[in-house]
Amino acid sequence: MRIPRITKGRKVLPTAGAPLAEEGGRNLAFVLFCAFIVSYFLHLTRRVPLLASTHFDLVLAAATALAIAVAPRKPKVAVPGRRDLDPVALRLWILAGYIIVTLPFVEWPGSALRNLEPFAKSLCFFFFVLATVDTTRKLKALLAVYVFTQVWRVLEPLVLHFKSGYWGSYTSLGNWEFMDRLAGAPSDIINPNGLGFVIIMTLPLLHFLCKPDNTWRRVLWVTLACAMCYALVLSASRSGFLAFVFLCLFVSWRSKHRAALLTATVAGGIVIALLLTGLQRERYISIVSHDAPGSATAQERVQGVIGDFKVSMRRPLFGHGLGTSREANANFRAEDLPSHNLYTEAAEELGYVGLALLLSLIWSFLRACRTAQQAASATTATDERMEFLHNVASSLVVVVAVDLFFSFASFGLSEPYWYLVGGLTVVTVRLATALAPAAGDAPARARPALRGVRRLQPRALRSRRTLGARRGAPQDTL
Repeated sequence: MRIPRITKGRKVLPTAGAPLAEEGGRNLAFVLFCAFIVSYFLHLTRRVPLLASTHFDLVLAAATALAIAVAPRKPKVAVPGRRDLDPVALRLWILAGYIIVTLPFVEWPGSALRNLEPFAKSLCFFFFVLATVDTTRKLKALLAVYVFTQVWRVLEPLVLHFKSGYWGSYTSLGNWEFMDRLAGAPSDIINPNGLGFVIIMTLPLLHFLCKPDNTWRRVLWVTLACAMCYALVLSASRSGFLAFVFLCLFVSWRSKHRAALLTATVAGGIVIALLLTGLQRERYISIVSHDAPGSATAQERVQGVIGDFKVSMRRPLFGHGLGTSREANANFRAEDLPSHNLYTEAAEELGYVGLALLLSLIWSFLRACRTAQQAASATTATDERMEFLHNVASSLVVVVAVDLFFSFASFGLSEPYWYLVGGLTVVTVRLATALAPAAGDAPARARPALRGVRRLQPRALRSRRTLGARRGAPQDTL
């Protein structure tokens, strides 16, 4: 192997030889960050009173930040054409700066100032991902830890339901008739719709991690997927049901096996419909029928979005202030509830300028995934890491698309999910663009037969057109 030379603190990529070996840093910070993810999403402080008294989550976050600050900085890999501040981070800084600068011009600056704390906590997920994930191995580990916590949040209440009849929530169907709904475990804080959101967001990443390409992995994937889908049925979440339909259609459209997947989706839908109880079936029929029990609540959700839009038009430029959606609705719509729609929530709190900045940020997630896919597909050497990164980018595209759809019935401006996903898109494209030149310079004998593929150039990474395909190139797995 040819050893890369060091010039002025920057590592120069080898022009020939084996693919680039990744050298990670801040390992302690990465371990602490994974521990923080487990504690945060599994709510360990609610399960163990001693941890709550010590503010365990805050301690872990502070320890992670300290470990990042004191860790020695490794030499940067010289990647031509890569800017120090990537577009996703730039748009996030612009959004955060807009929120701070407009504080004096919002309706309730005091409330907005208090609500900066949960927003800052969510931003920590983005910056912790960027600061600690610098190798494909770490990216695999982080995805595994995150998916584990989300699967646990779904299976725990499901197991309690089978063992002791636990439900966690209920809903009114009108005429003094009620229906039980599965919510998060007693130590969790998510309602049935929140549980549906976790299920829909986790299924694409779970499929990617399980990689059902042999018998045992297929058994694992089918078992977990069926259990999570059954939990979704028990939650009776209409928004979760619609998001699940969208997920199936979106995955089928992106796949080269569209007919088979659509057939399987229809067959699975028929089986699920036959297994539903009468109340559950009427719950989902109420989405389209005004006569079904529970249809009134579906109409209330639509009227709520219209009311939120009217409230947002009171201050269309700067909004009422970060985190003040519930306060605005209570004062100007006589509904003491936050907006259950990300888009009207952002319009109420940040104004339509802030909404445009948020949508621009989310769009940059998709562009980063596209760049990572292009970098992985355009390389001419066989490298499992590039295939892994291509599949990560494909999975994140599905996650972002489903989240955008679900956001029509869910708030999330100050929730950590968006910022964690944003951080994952950034590190995926960073790793892909860093490894692409080395993979392209691999020996000719290691390259598969090519037809019409040109070597990847730095400017090509920013192109919006497909650069080419190679035989055996990574295909979309979702």
